[in-house]
Amino acid sequence: MGRIALIIAVSYGTVSVLAIVFLVWVGVSTRGNQPEPDLRKIGEREKTWFAVVVVLLAVLLFSTILFTPYGRSAGKHAQIEKIKAIQFAWIVPGTPLKTGTPVEFQLTSADVNHGFAVYNAGGKLLFEVQVMPGKTQKYVYTFKKPGTYTILCIEFCGVGHAHMQGSLTVSA
Repeated sequence: MGRIALIIAVSYGTVSVLAIVFLVWVGVSTRGNQPEPDLRKIGEREKTWFAVVVVLLAVLLFSTILFTPYGRSAGKHAQIEKIKAIQFAWIVPGTPLKTGTPVEFQLTSADVNHGFAVYNAGGKLLFEVQVMPGKTQKYVYTFKKPGTYTILCIEFCGVGHAHMQGSLTVSA
């Protein structure tokens, strides 16, 4: 398991355990036979749990926010791949890409929203980017293995959507 996956797993695991403890505590605390509820205590308890939830959500946010894939720079030596989506095709320059060097995909759409999804030869989704008309969406990805990668549109874009495919060639 990679470092990033471990951090995310520990973060979500911790929050899950605390949520279970909270649910058990709520179950136990509501079974008491108190004749008259103390509204002041209940109000204080609600404030405490609200603070706990806010802190847990903040911990989750800050432990995972640095691993979002957007906003990364490809650097000076990046390969630039300008790809345009039109109904129902990807216009790909066809220049061979190299493994180990970041590729900055500059994606545009001429007509409607498209979902630019890249799959390896085994059919595993590597990444997906929403492509909208009138905008250039940038995404940086580094291919680790040479081969032919399949591009599919995964945002329904009309009657020919199922045939909207392309490919990228990556060499060593």
